[in-house]
Amino acid sequence: GIMLVASGNVVHNLRTVKWHGDSSPYPWAMSFNEYVKANLTWQGPVEQHPLVNYLDHEGGALSNPTPEHYLPLLYVLGAWDGQEPITIPVDGIEMGSLSMLSVQIG
Repeated sequence: GIMLVASGNVVHNLRTVKWHGDSSPYPWAMSFNEYVKANLTWQGPVEQHPLVNYLDHEGGALSNPTPEHYLPLLYVLGAWDGQEPITIPVDGIEMGSLSMLSVQIG
């Protein structure tokens, strides 16, 4: 077998991190995190994939002001054969705008 490991965050906005006090997720961060989960198993032309076009989501740009923490997810999804199960072993948003979402294939 082959094991791919990609490290990043689907929501990663350090400008909006709640360093002290209330660390509840921002609504836009929760919305984008749910959007990613809902589209993990999407199948269709890659150029139309909602996760490739993540900036089309209303919270896409705010969730990812720069793409380097988001893009590793796309490499893993690109290796998915469309049949293996996709699970989410870890989920949640810390400090308002840092997603801990983990995706496992197979």
